[in-house]
Amino acid sequence: MSGLSLLSRLLPASVPVDSLWRDRDFMRLFLATFLTVLGTAVSQMALPLTAVQHLHASATEMGILAACQLLPFVTVGLPAGVWIDRSAKRRLAVMFDLFSAVGLALVPLGAWFGFLSMPLLSVVGFMVSTTEAIGGSALQVFVTQLVGRERLVMANSRLAVASSVAFVIGPALAALLVAMLGAPMAVSLDALSFVCSAALVGSIAHREVLAPATGDSLLAQMREGLMLVWHNRVLRALVGVVAVWIILNDAFKALYVLHVTRNLGLGAGDVALINTLGALGGLAGAPLAHWLEQRRGIRDALVLGVLVAALGYLAFAMPQADWRWSNLAAGAALFVVDCGAAIYVINYLSLRQAVTPDALLGRMVTSMRFVTILPGPLGTIALGMTADAQGVRATLWMLGAGCMAMGLAAWWGLPRGMGRSASAKAANQGVAAGGD
Repeated sequence: MSGLSLLSRLLPASVPVDSLWRDRDFMRLFLATFLTVLGTAVSQMALPLTAVQHLHASATEMGILAACQLLPFVTVGLPAGVWIDRSAKRRLAVMFDLFSAVGLALVPLGAWFGFLSMPLLSVVGFMVSTTEAIGGSALQVFVTQLVGRERLVMANSRLAVASSVAFVIGPALAALLVAMLGAPMAVSLDALSFVCSAALVGSIAHREVLAPATGDSLLAQMREGLMLVWHNRVLRALVGVVAVWIILNDAFKALYVLHVTRNLGLGAGDVALINTLGALGGLAGAPLAHWLEQRRGIRDALVLGVLVAALGYLAFAMPQADWRWSNLAAGAALFVVDCGAAIYVINYLSLRQAVTPDALLGRMVTSMRFVTILPGPLGTIALGMTADAQGVRATLWMLGAGCMAMGLAAWWGLPRGMGRSASAKAANQGVAAGGD
């Protein structure tokens, strides 16, 4: 008997037969998500520590590193959407998981053989983000096919739980590995996690229905994806919100370890504690995302997530080096950031999937990523340079104020009327809105 079969048998009788928890294919995806995020949680601590402590990176260099992680979405993203819509999504996800594993393996190899550098970290960041731009986009489409539109918010919430649990465990594991092996060698676990994910996703039995090939050129099909975003009033309205969110969130991720280590004088163990508390926030935000969607609608839930994250950004700038419990204060602030981010991300992903016809899902994902991430690299570099000129703490205050202003603008600007059964209603609205 397989482990997944045993798990299904151990579930309480009260869990419905058609529950996602009893779906073996979904549980393979759930476990693959957990493993890749567990590895990512280690790298989220180990890679910045490698840059800051081993390579003595400046805030500007950290901003450049973050920008390199955004570049795949604006370079290969649009043609990748056509590729995804015309290919087996599961196979693409497996192939790019292995691509990421190779890239991440360069970090410990670079440390071992003496060629580790900031340009190498930027190349690795580009490779891992390419996996997310293509393989991750393919997997988002695959989830829609695997569970159906009516269970999208529920499925995305379950996958967010897997991510949050991994992020709770990951920081402690990262601190242990960094202490035992050093930050660069700790990245090896992330490479291994992508190999395991490739094996799990590759074992999913669900048979995909591929869209029939068309005679349209690559450029024509790319244009079709962009036009979908332009003509669909929901997707069009989301573009500005998501673009600003990406700049602010990526700048925060690039700077928060600098703030913790240099401004607050904290070490790797404290970073692990802060990341763990942040992950608990994401874990709390996952069920809240579904609860808010059911009671307030998917649009209001999305905006509330942005506003909660803004409060977390502001709180993260408050702790001082002479505070007795500055690590707990920073961790509590990251709890709020990640809780709000989970509420926002789950509802955003579910909304954009729900308003898109099946044949265009791949191009929708990559087109949305292209138009929203396009300003991101310059934005994160600019904020990194601002942090070098004005200080990291002042820049964190700017991020919080900007996120709050964006959330309030979204409250007034996003289309209203996304009801409590958002996934079903949004699908109808999206088709109807296609000619707007």
